Amino acid sequence: MFNVGALFTIIWKEILLILFVMGLFILGGLYYSFTAREEFVSSGKILPEIQGKGMGGLGQFAGLASLAGVDIGGVGNSTDAIRPDLYPDVIKSTPFFLELFKIKVRTKANKEIMFEQFYQEVIEENAPIKSRLREKPPVKEDGILVLSALNEKRIKKLRTRILASIDKKSGLITIETKMPDPVVAADVTKFAMRYLTDYVTAYRIGKLKREVDFLSERVAISRGKFYSNQERKAQYSDQFQAPTIKLQSADVQRERLESEYRLSSSFYNELLKKLEEAKIRLRQETPVFKILEPPSVPNLKSEPKRFIVLLFSSIVGAFVGFIVILFKKGNFRKILVLN
Repeated sequence: MFNVGALFTIIWKEILLILFVMGLFILGGLYYSFTAREEFVSSGKILPEIQGKGMGGLGQFAGLASLAGVDIGGVGNSTDAIRPDLYPDVIKSTPFFLELFKIKVRTKANKEIMFEQFYQEVIEENAPIKSRLREKPPVKEDGILVLSALNEKRIKKLRTRILASIDKKSGLITIETKMPDPVVAADVTKFAMRYLTDYVTAYRIGKLKREVDFLSERVAISRGKFYSNQERKAQYSDQFQAPTIKLQSADVQRERLESEYRLSSSFYNELLKKLEEAKIRLRQETPVFKILEPPSVPNLKSEPKRFIVLLFSSIVGAFVGFIVILFKKGNFRKILVLN
């Protein structure tokens, strides 16, 4: 049987002990809140282009393109575009963090250092690193990533410090970075935003860019052949333009030159047409990202939150104090009426 009256009597009698235990926990919370490392959060927002199913913004060029013999009917129907809901996974990827370690960041003291050095000196507080943690398996990096135990551990922790999310309704991408230095937090957020936009752009237009480069090369070669055949044809016509000259061999040579000229002209014009189509597709498929909110240097720290720490310390202290008085002199027996 539970005796509520005895419970309140014991609490009132031992209130000083409860307050003493609470005081100890509050002091511990104060010490933590004033000595714990400060953390700052910087965030940025990106508004990506919403891709339509039709020709998008190129509808205005459809008429002009058709007059030039260029067909853009299929432009804009991207079938291999990376889905926007996968954008945050790019920031979680291991290659992103490996690139992050290589960049230079600026600290609040206006000093430029490598991010890897900042991580070791500030986040890890120059803790000694065992040599075995720096070692990598002795295998060739042929399409695989070979990480040291140290980098693997660092990347795991950084995934909790650099976060990306997307609003599925608006498509707005938010990137947040938590660092002990507010300027470094803003720098890392800026790098993450640039890395994401560059990655998606390269993914979207990589194939088309290679196609444009290939066609440009072929057009240059075809143009040279076309111009060469054009000059040979003109020179031959000048040489045998006199009406008195009538040689069978000349007629055969003329037909050959005419045939080569028509073939090179047709091939050159067809390549030009394909090149223009590829350039139009490249322009259409190049994604447009608008920086809705650039990363800013935070002035207010995000951690530690002293009020939350003190509130939590008080609650835990009161709970521990209550447990102490329950077991003091067997008080729990009086409450449970076991004595």
